[in-house]
Amino acid sequence: MDNILQRLQQKFWPLLSVLAGALTTLAFAPFDLSWLVFVTMALAFYLWNRLPAKQAAVSGWLFGLGLQCSGVSWIYFSLHVHGSAPAVFAILLIFLLCCYLSIYTALAVYTVNRFLPDSTVLRFIVFYPAAWVVFEWLQGYVMTGFAWMQTGYTQIDQPLSGFAPLLGNHAVGGLVALTAGIILLLLKPSPPKQRIVLLLSVAVLWLAGGLLKNVSWTQAQGSPISVSIIQGNIAQKDKWKYAMKQPTKALYRDMSLAQKDVDLIVWPETAVPDYRYRVQPYLQQLRTEMAARNTDLLLGIFVKNREGRVLNSVMTIDGSVYNKRHLVPLGEYIPLRFLIEFFNRFVKIPMSDIISGDDDQPLLQVAGVKVGISICFEEAFARDVIRDLPEAGLLVNVSNDAWFEDSIEPHQHHAIARMRALEAGRYMIRATNTGITSFIGPHGEVISRLPQFETGVLKAQVQPLAGATPFVRWGDGLIVGLCALILLGFAYRGRRSSDG
Repeated sequence: MDNILQRLQQKFWPLLSVLAGALTTLAFAPFDLSWLVFVTMALAFYLWNRLPAKQAAVSGWLFGLGLQCSGVSWIYFSLHVHGSAPAVFAILLIFLLCCYLSIYTALAVYTVNRFLPDSTVLRFIVFYPAAWVVFEWLQGYVMTGFAWMQTGYTQIDQPLSGFAPLLGNHAVGGLVALTAGIILLLLKPSPPKQRIVLLLSVAVLWLAGGLLKNVSWTQAQGSPISVSIIQGNIAQKDKWKYAMKQPTKALYRDMSLAQKDVDLIVWPETAVPDYRYRVQPYLQQLRTEMAARNTDLLLGIFVKNREGRVLNSVMTIDGSVYNKRHLVPLGEYIPLRFLIEFFNRFVKIPMSDIISGDDDQPLLQVAGVKVGISICFEEAFARDVIRDLPEAGLLVNVSNDAWFEDSIEPHQHHAIARMRALEAGRYMIRATNTGITSFIGPHGEVISRLPQFETGVLKAQVQPLAGATPFVRWGDGLIVGLCALILLGFAYRGRRSSDG
């Protein structure tokens, strides 16, 4: 077996690297072949361990390229279908983005193979997993970050996700890498005692994760509230048409007024297809009608500030506003301002030049409960969600995944939302335009959801929670710092040994 792999590796390592990365996407939602990530990562580790540092880095880059190109191909819909970009330009832009994102995998592999001791055992169970955590985290930070195809999300329904409230999603990804490394070592000829230790290690790891999934890190605060989520199901091609503005506003208003005995109604991101200052009579009428029912309302809308700049916002019916802080590069803003004219020649995305809200914003309060709000892309960043904790008793995410049609993106996005609820130990109310609209529990479980691409209402009793998970208190700093110290420590030790 090892001889066959060696021959394949020597001739076809570039192809195997890309293939392993591409197949890893099948471990994510909606395919949910969670076990596959261990196979593909084990294959990647095998290749990287056998290649010199520079070739290994190229292999890591190709693995990342396969993962990113297959995993975020849905960006094509927003650029070409809804942004009117020529197909060739859209594909080129996505490819360049994926090329950039893959650099982090390449850097992780190069760091291990170039600067750390040449030990197969240490590479598989320490160095590659630790480097994976550090550089995956960096990918979500540099230039505002693009934190999407993170391997921890593949385990949301598996025992390893039990570590998420303790150390976060990056740690889960690191444990995925550790498990893949152990599998590789078990496939190699080794002394019986070593095999027993490895088997016991992976068994304890997974058992501990399974037990942690049953731990409740937070506790009930006050009484449950009754919540209705409105899914308007407005197609993206119609959303910003002038003729659709009044029918859309009427749809959301009528569906909301049909709700009886609810404490809170939640509308999706930009449910009102207009600026707040232009729909004041509509909002005042809603305010009067909601007050008569003793019901609070959260709605998505665009707001203009005093300078005339646009913000993507969520507001309460009494006028309190949360402005989106973490914007989508190339979707809501252009990272390099001098390129905006060039970009706009090819892509015409509505509201693609907005500004971010202040980092420090007071929490909105609805139905007597403080809520942590995230808008669409923001929930891909754990740091953006937990910044509102432990003060927030509930999490609310509003989104509009109609941009991506019937692709894999809404399913990936929903899995990310589940991970955020699990890390935070909070119920999450998730309101989307075309799906996936759902109520998610504090263990990341889906309580109920609406079918995609249907107009409907989802109603549930939601319990506000108090307290903080360890991850809320520590954030990513603990696991990322620990992994970085391990890498630096071994690198320093290796340098001292070589100097000596």
